[in-house]
Amino acid sequence: MSFVVMAIGAAHSLPPIIGAILSKSKTGTLVGAAIATLIAFASGNPVFVVVDLVGVGLGTWLGLSRIGNGV
Repeated sequence: MSFVVMAIGAAHSLPPIIGAILSKSKTGTLVGAAIATLIAFASGNPVFVVVDLVGVGLGTWLGLSRIGNGV
């Protein structure tokens, strides 16, 4: 895989992380994850959707770990 594919996959992790930072809640994190998933499916090449979704999953995990036990 090229660096560009990995960088785009990593960029898909940003919306859940930003949602967690701005809202400090699980709901904000999951809304960010939903937005990132829609972007991954709408703009991505079907061959690389798995890499994009791994990025979304990692971003969601980091976002949820950032807020801890928030509501």
